[in-house]
Amino acid sequence: MMTEKTNESPILETKDLTKRFGALVAVGRINLRVGAGVHAVIGPNGAGKTTLFNLLSGFLVPDRGEVYYRGKKITGLPPHRISQMGIGRSFQITSIFPALSVRENIRIAAQSRSSSRYNFLMSCDGLVGVKTTTDTILTQVGLDPWADTTAKNLPYGLQRCLDIGISLATNPDLIMLDEPTSGMGSEDTERVLALIGQISQRLPVVLIEHNIDVVLTISDKITVLYQGLLLAEGTPSEIREHEGVQEAYLGGY
Repeated sequence: MMTEKTNESPILETKDLTKRFGALVAVGRINLRVGAGVHAVIGPNGAGKTTLFNLLSGFLVPDRGEVYYRGKKITGLPPHRISQMGIGRSFQITSIFPALSVRENIRIAAQSRSSSRYNFLMSCDGLVGVKTTTDTILTQVGLDPWADTTAKNLPYGLQRCLDIGISLATNPDLIMLDEPTSGMGSEDTERVLALIGQISQRLPVVLIEHNIDVVLTISDKITVLYQGLLLAEGTPSEIREHEGVQEAYLGGY
């Protein structure tokens, strides 16, 4: 795994990021720096994790503060524009096309980044670059054997891999994963962890994850939120030993 060097500029950064819902401060003045490797965001229910993700990816507009991607301010940009700039995201609930094949799910995402994305009369077979990308992603996420399977017929763990593959097919420079192992058994969890580890060798990965064993195993850096505020940040060993984190989230883990 890779770790962020302090003298390197972060690929994604927030400054005093704040979001309120009425009197509730869901995210309060969060300063986040994301570099290489796997950066996990954890915290108990209601800590503000998903709200933070929605602010980073444009699904919410902050009440205060800024978001920067590669040094450029992206605060308030719509989700599709942020995606086009290079931030891929998967959601806690899979966003696959259930009636289409695994291959078609990946191909549609890949075609959205091609110069032929608006050429509706062109045969899919003529999109050579898209086909190459699709085949590459299928291999990367380990779904070659299921390429022609209807997506809704995949086991849940493989649907999560497909969801990640769809994000990868948009050619991101950074990928955000919202609870990628939620609801999985140990075998599926190991498969997804291996996939995330492979991806993190090429791209920075930011993830929300409730499974603390997963977080401590795979993360290079962990940010802990509590009631919308940044409680702690550091390496897995630092977070494990942090008394405030143990009290608020880990339960003496």
